[in-house]
Amino acid sequence: MKNTIAIFLLSICLAAGAQAQDALSYYNQGIKLKESTKTAEALAQFRKAIALNPKYSEALYQAGWCQNDLKEYSSAITYLQKARQFGPAMPKLFFELGYAFEKTGKTDSALYYYGKCLEMNPGYSLVYKQLGTMAYMKDDYNTAITNYNKYEENAKAEIKDYMYWYRKGFSYNALKDYTNANTALLKSLGLNKEYLNTYLELGFAASKRKLDDEAIGYFRTGMNLDPKSHIPLNGIAEVYRDNKKDCDEAMNWYRKSLQLNPTERKACYGMGYCFNSKEQFANAIGYLKTAIENEPSYTAAYIELGYAYYRTDKFTDAETCFNKAIELSPKNENARYYACLMYVKQKNKAKAQRMVDELKALSSKHVTTLQPKVNGL
Repeated sequence: MKNTIAIFLLSICLAAGAQAQDALSYYNQGIKLKESTKTAEALAQFRKAIALNPKYSEALYQAGWCQNDLKEYSSAITYLQKARQFGPAMPKLFFELGYAFEKTGKTDSALYYYGKCLEMNPGYSLVYKQLGTMAYMKDDYNTAITNYNKYEENAKAEIKDYMYWYRKGFSYNALKDYTNANTALLKSLGLNKEYLNTYLELGFAASKRKLDDEAIGYFRTGMNLDPKSHIPLNGIAEVYRDNKKDCDEAMNWYRKSLQLNPTERKACYGMGYCFNSKEQFANAIGYLKTAIENEPSYTAAYIELGYAYYRTDKFTDAETCFNKAIELSPKNENARYYACLMYVKQKNKAKAQRMVDELKALSSKHVTTLQPKVNGL
């Protein structure tokens, strides 16, 4: 009887050992396939290993990694949570969980696991990259740059992700740091010369640094990459409008943009702005109204439309536009400046003084110009 039991137990042990060996074999095959970037095939092997050993934490982690790579984030979370249940806490596990939660829109959970990863390994560079990108997606460009810089400080190898450098350059442009924007965007361009948006941001950065020919060159390259895009046409128009002060040439480019999209908001705004500059105020009105129809929160368009109305003595319409601009942008100075001029023209001293007082509260340089006009009423 004892011999029978012993033989039975031995057979169980041998079977378990063979099963464990098979699970390890599948796992090792999965690792080789993963290293060869055959993610789907690797996942199939990891699943076989897990089927034989449901508590195989490393196989569960690898399966979760593969699911993240395949953009199957909900499934990734399932595997990774099981890996956490059956295995030791590891920075890479927390990172993958954070990434999966980020991609499923569960920001709080993503931040929790990214934080856990950094607790265990403060130099885990990819966490900083993802935190930077999360901030970028929320238009929080200062936070994006802070985390992107930490990513670069902790990266163990050269960063060859063109989208990373593009996003960093875009963030610098948004922060009006055009020199650093140019540096980052050139790195993006070196990694991918076919990405239109990089040329657009390079053109924007160059235009803001008054490098007009360089800016136009980037925008022209963008035109060649996508002849149906109005954005590079607007970019060239803005160089002529803002830098070269050549409204006629700017309008030529805006018209080309409008040939592609007759109601494009920036081109319509640009045409209105240029007509105002040329004192053709009646011609500006239609374009500016179209710009606002396409973007009801377009503060600058309301100001230009208000100015056109004011200069054509349509004071009620002008006042409505200036008030809307102030509602949209409570610290806006230009809307108050032009409103004050309109009230002076109407000899409405009370309203004119109110605009001056509001500009004083904003520490505006316009006060020194406007106050004497109001005093003279």
